[in-house]
Amino acid sequence: MPCVPGILDNSLRCIPALVAGMFVSCTNDLDKVASVEIAVSSPDRVTLNAEYGFLDSGIVRNRLQSGRIEDWTMEPRRTELSEGLELDFLGSDGQRNSVLTARRGVILPEEHRMEVYEDVVFINSRGERLETEQLTWLQDSARVYTEKAVRIQRGSDIIHGQGLDASEDFDRYTIRKVTGMLSVATDDTLAADEQGR
Repeated sequence: MPCVPGILDNSLRCIPALVAGMFVSCTNDLDKVASVEIAVSSPDRVTLNAEYGFLDSGIVRNRLQSGRIEDWTMEPRRTELSEGLELDFLGSDGQRNSVLTARRGVILPEEHRMEVYEDVVFINSRGERLETEQLTWLQDSARVYTEKAVRIQRGSDIIHGQGLDASEDFDRYTIRKVTGMLSVATDDTLAADEQGR
């Protein structure tokens, strides 16, 4: 007899048919479910448009923003940054002293190291602008360096070189294999370094 809504006897007869239909339509092939695996190379966590703060003695010293952050907790532990990144170096007053930007990067926590790549720009508190294609930040020694070609703009002067060593906030730096002409005032930090002061 067909199920007709509103008639109690017919409704009660339809319940077993509905329950049986539910069991038939909700079966799982356990072999197919078990075959779904997450690739070993997949990150453990992905964060989009995130901002992190790096603390030193309870004070935020650096602020990192990135479009995509992927964390791996398996060895080798690392955090990959992509879709652009910005790393701010903050002073004791919490204000930004210098800023480092790049297209992508990687943080290697066990080595206390961060490497950034592609369109790397580092601007210090004096407005001096470093451009290169790769830069490494050694967090435990508060230094940055590169072996790649560098271009530094200091006001109207442009300095080119191959390789650079600098303080982590790019306040003081040494350029290797320098090319280019620049004017140096007697009170300039470069002039003081040349005179041994």
